[in-house]
Amino acid sequence: MIPIRIKRYILEIYILQEAHGHATISGIAKGLKVTASAASKMAGKLKEDDYIYFQPYGTVTLTKRGAEMGKKLFQDHQVLMELIGVEEKQIPQKVRESEMHLGSEVIFKIQSFIEKHKKNA
Repeated sequence: MIPIRIKRYILEIYILQEAHGHATISGIAKGLKVTASAASKMAGKLKEDDYIYFQPYGTVTLTKRGAEMGKKLFQDHQVLMELIGVEEKQIPQKVRESEMHLGSEVIFKIQSFIEKHKKNA
């Protein structure tokens, strides 16, 4: 099983890459509320594990493996964003708090439930 902290980084990089074409260490650090040093250290680990391409002081982009995982994590994120019924401005934070602890199988079942509910509405 992939550790939650790695999933958080991959999701953040995926979101930044989709928005800007790449991520930066400072952007990752800001999004995850960690230090640039911590983000840089994790980037080294993610590079070793073949999730990202990264050169110190350069941009960060996902490898094919990282992009596939990032896309899946983002899809899970979207399902939970739709499901969680809290104040609109709190939804992204509540989703981030819960999504890494739920497995893709559980999120798939939630997604199926939502789709069935929409058809019957």
